[in-house]
Amino acid sequence: MVPPPAKLYEGTISGNTFKINRIIIGRHLIFPIIQGDIYPQQFGSSIKIRMSLHKIVIAFLILWLWTTASIGLFSLFAWLVEPSVGPIFLPILGMFIFGWLLCLIPFKTEAKAATKFLSILLT
Repeated sequence: MVPPPAKLYEGTISGNTFKINRIIIGRHLIFPIIQGDIYPQQFGSSIKIRMSLHKIVIAFLILWLWTTASIGLFSLFAWLVEPSVGPIFLPILGMFIFGWLLCLIPFKTEAKAATKFLSILLT
């Protein structure tokens, strides 16, 4: 078992921008990459934050969704033309939804945790 890191996040600050991400233990790539811009205000500063997936995860998600959507649409059209083929598009639609949720749910969970961490850190 790998011990938890001493720090949860790592990143860089350059001028009025920053980029941080959670320190990954193992092979978990669903953690959001957090980028932000700091804007000076009359009384303090405001921060605009953007969260995105890692580029490898985005590439895999595009490949997965493109493949299942293409095969699913082809299967749907085949079923509409020849109903004896059977509704083979249903499991493929399930694979499309599974791939989408496989990234969406962990990302949203981690983004919520990162937002909570940043609000505590910057308050």
